Amino acid sequence: MKNLFLTLTLCLSIYQVQAQRTVKFIGQIKNTNPGEYIYLGLEDVLLPLKVMEDGTFEVEGNIEQKHSFFYFAKISKRGKIENQTPRIWFEADLIKITLDWSNKSYQTERLMPFQSISENIELLDGYEQFKLILKNPNEIPSLYFADLSKEKYKISDLEEYFDTLSEKSKKSIYAKRIESYLSAIKRPSLKKGKSVENFQLPNEKNMYVDVINSKNKPQVIALLSSGCAYSIASINLLEQLSELNKGKIEIVSIWDDKSKNTWLNSHQDEKSKITWTNLWDEFGFAKTYLNRKMWPTFYVINENGELTKILKGYDKKTANELKRLVE
Repeated sequence: MKNLFLTLTLCLSIYQVQAQRTVKFIGQIKNTNPGEYIYLGLEDVLLPLKVMEDGTFEVEGNIEQKHSFFYFAKISKRGKIENQTPRIWFEADLIKITLDWSNKSYQTERLMPFQSISENIELLDGYEQFKLILKNPNEIPSLYFADLSKEKYKISDLEEYFDTLSEKSKKSIYAKRIESYLSAIKRPSLKKGKSVENFQLPNEKNMYVDVINSKNKPQVIALLSSGCAYSIASINLLEQLSELNKGKIEIVSIWDDKSKNTWLNSHQDEKSKITWTNLWDEFGFAKTYLNRKMWPTFYVINENGELTKILKGYDKKTANELKRLVE
């Protein structure tokens, strides 16, 4: 259960701003419970900790932005991640920390000046949380939590928040994801038999290309994630579809990955088989507009640009439905 849940955890998406860098964590956890598994959460990846008899530990992880956060967690018997500390923000490459597992108090050097704001926001939810975010709109934790909870807020409230941001804040990855979400959610709901509006996403060369073609040709759009095994397995299915295709349909894969590095560099052997249009859902527009509920999901669009089918999951039924398109 733990391994499966950790794999699914990798399917969560967040962001990328800078080149990937390695961060080292050194510390001690006092008063641990025998046999309990402890993890260090670095953004949305859980790193298992090997805690020595004296409570010391050492672990490394990768991040892709200047300011990031970590936290300590355990996994419940039901496989749910349970945070044991608040998100702790940092910008250094070496973090030293001491944690008392009995009361979850911690000590570390060089806390970011907005750490208390972050902890106060994290303690709240709903409109109370939103009000505190509005009081500190341009602080990094406010941007982060507004992005994290954007689907829970009213559209009008989210628009109000975005309008209060400084020009500098609007350039942050969090604000860009909020802006992208607002743009996607305000489009007409996607329904079978209705036209799919065009949008653009970046390809491997960082060129923004149209997703919905104007070639009067049917399309299959596959929404995938590098962290999900079924998405990776779907590459073989799409490869078979491409070989049988003979120009009948256009295939587009869109990767709902948290970073460009993950999209380009994870599972390279499998992704080397991709010969069709391959795009990155950089700010989450596609998953919102296409109303993605799970990975993989396949959207079949006819030559008139109308949605005809939505196929969810990776199974024999999905494979047969897709292969019928090129028979």
